[in-house]
Amino acid sequence: MTITKSVKNLGAAVLICAGVATEARADGFISPFMGVNFGGDVGGTLNSAASKGKRAAFGAAVGFMGGGVFGVELDVAYTNKFYGEGAMLADNSLLTVMPALILGVPVGGQRGLGIRPYATAGVGMVRRNLKSSGVNLFDGSDLAYELGGGVMGYFSDHVGLRADYRYVRNFEVDEVGFTDIDLKQGTFDFSRAAIGLLFRF
Repeated sequence: MTITKSVKNLGAAVLICAGVATEARADGFISPFMGVNFGGDVGGTLNSAASKGKRAAFGAAVGFMGGGVFGVELDVAYTNKFYGEGAMLADNSLLTVMPALILGVPVGGQRGLGIRPYATAGVGMVRRNLKSSGVNLFDGSDLAYELGGGVMGYFSDHVGLRADYRYVRNFEVDEVGFTDIDLKQGTFDFSRAAIGLLFRF
C-alpha cells in the first residue's frame, strides 16, 4: 500500500467519523408543561382527574441529551390544592424537584421533523404542605423517586411538543392516617400525566 493511498484512506475515515459526530450531536431542551395528578394518594383515574379540572400540576423540565441516547434533566412541578378542597382542608400543596436520567432514541435525527421516545428515572424531593381544621399534618420535604416515560416530538429544528407520564413515590412511611382526605398510612405516591411545549437548542 502506497503512502498516497494510505493518506486517502485516512482522509476518508476522518470524513466518515466527522459525519457521524455531526449527525449524533448533543442538544438541550426546555419544556414548560401542565398536567394532572391522579391515582395513589390523589385517588381517581386520569380521566376523572382531567374531567374535573382540579389538582392540576404546572412546571418545567430542563434537560440535555448527549450525542447518543443518554441524557439528564431536572423536572420541577407545583400543584396547589393537591389534596383537594373542602371544609376540613385549609392550605395544601405539593412541590416536586426531580433530577433524572433519560434514555431516548432520536427517530428521524436531531434536526427538523422527528420524535424521541424516552424512559426516565430519578431521585429527588417532594415537599408537602397540608393543614386540616387548623392542624398541620404535613409541612416538610421527603426523599422520593420517580419512574416514567413519554415522547418528544419536533416540528422543526427548535420547536415541538412533549407528552410525559411520571410515577412518584417517597421512601419513608407516613405516620399520619386520615382517610377522609385520601391520606392514608404508608408510602406517599401518585401519578402525573402532562403535555407541554418543547424548545430545543
